[in-house]
Amino acid sequence: MTETVRAWPAIFWFALLLLLPATALAEDKRPEQIVRDTTETVLEKLRNYDGDLSENPDYVYDVVREDVLPYFNFQLITRFALGRHWNDATEEQREQFTEELTTLLVRTYSQPLLEYDGEEVRFRSERVDEDRGRASMQMEVQQRDGPAIPLTYQFRRHDQHGWQVYDVVVEGISLVTNYRDTFNSEIRRNGMDGLIQRLRERNRRGETDL
Repeated sequence: MTETVRAWPAIFWFALLLLLPATALAEDKRPEQIVRDTTETVLEKLRNYDGDLSENPDYVYDVVREDVLPYFNFQLITRFALGRHWNDATEEQREQFTEELTTLLVRTYSQPLLEYDGEEVRFRSERVDEDRGRASMQMEVQQRDGPAIPLTYQFRRHDQHGWQVYDVVVEGISLVTNYRDTFNSEIRRNGMDGLIQRLRERNRRGETDL
């Protein structure tokens, strides 16, 4: 059965998967519960905010960091997105890349929340393979002026931290694969340090595109 809650634009959901390091917060939660609880918590804070969200982006960034990021394994996603370049990178490069990418993504994918206008999310089905430690959670976002957009969260179970998101597929497009192509192109042109510098410059200028 489909259940509905009011939520934000699909692009924000597309981006959430790229965010942050593992914590123990998801240890006792199943994938479906993680998605539902996070959605409802964030929406409640947006609805209860006394003011214009677009005039206080720092509030939205804090909400994302506090309530969304803990359920995403950014270290694993970063490794998948960099592919073979992860093994070639030094420890310092890995740390710098992770820091810059996190900063960029929090700002970039918080932007739709600043214009939250009651978009609708429908939770669909959860599939769990306990033996392989894999799971997925399907949902869709109903645009106000367009068709519903299907999304699938991909989870892996961590021995210490429980279920964590490591990829999302939006209309058949994998977030991790999409970023891998972008990163590979930049590294071929300018190397790993060039990619890190590109992210750093965009963060300094407040740009949100890659």
